[in-house]
Amino acid sequence: MTSGATARRRDDDVAGSAAAPGTTPATTSATTPADTGSRHGPIAQLLIAWSPLSAILLAYWVAQWITAPLGTGDGASTNRVGAGLHVLGPARADERLLGTVPSAWLQERLVDGGSHWYDAVAALVYVTHFVTIPLLTAVVWFAMRERFRDWLTAVLTMSLVGIAVYVLYPAAPPWLASQRGDIDTVDRISHLGWEHLGLDAVGRLVELGQGGSNPVAAMPSLHAGAALLTALFLWPSVDRVLRAALLAYAVAMAATLVYSGEHYVVDVAAGWLVAGLGVLAARARRSPRGRTHGPQHDGYVRETNRRGRGPSVRRRRTDPGRRA
Repeated sequence: MTSGATARRRDDDVAGSAAAPGTTPATTSATTPADTGSRHGPIAQLLIAWSPLSAILLAYWVAQWITAPLGTGDGASTNRVGAGLHVLGPARADERLLGTVPSAWLQERLVDGGSHWYDAVAALVYVTHFVTIPLLTAVVWFAMRERFRDWLTAVLTMSLVGIAVYVLYPAAPPWLASQRGDIDTVDRISHLGWEHLGLDAVGRLVELGQGGSNPVAAMPSLHAGAALLTALFLWPSVDRVLRAALLAYAVAMAATLVYSGEHYVVDVAAGWLVAGLGVLAARARRSPRGRTHGPQHDGYVRETNRRGRGPSVRRRRTDPGRRA
């Protein structure tokens, strides 16, 4: 009886160690992804999750320094790597695709000097860009930890590729091209809707932030890219209703960017393209050749390859009984 009890205890120990290193079967099922293997509180974990995003801010700052000589299009003829400002190329591409410059067409019909409900919607959609990536990073860290590396791979690939294009192909957005007199009248109105909402201070804050941004970082549109990347990444994890909402968000962001004079349609399409590149990079990371496994699986493979048999755990479970 003593030998049988000892064998059962050893079985429990082996089963517990196979389930999760450092846990017992009773605690394994109750352990959440956010708690597994972490000695830090939620705030510290949030800062850890956000820390890789600093690479995006650093890359954007470097790109802004490189393109600074171009100013708002009235400065030097090239940036610090010798790339010139593209003004008419994106506008002509929109005209060839759609027969007109959509930003100018929309503002001619919808802008009348006041603010309307659709301006409020556009203003709200526009500012969501600045919280979407940090918010989704936090959600994936705490609720979808097994996909966190995929998310980082996707968002960093999209952002860094897009920022590299800013350097190599600095492009004027519609509002800047209009300001230079190269296309019909297009104003920068992504802040206009805050007046309709009675939040003029927020609108002034948005304008202040835009004044310090890179004015020739238009191609590709990372606003559009981030919205689509959010939809593509969450697609396998949500139901049909949320999928429809995510697609509507991506389309609403695209329409907002074109209407407000921030981007051409081709800028939006390029943003969607780099979002797709991000998803492909995440899938490549999970390919069989690059896939990583936990220590239990690695131990199984090593034992199987060495002995040509099943896992050693199974043999250890029967050994105590035979010795008894």
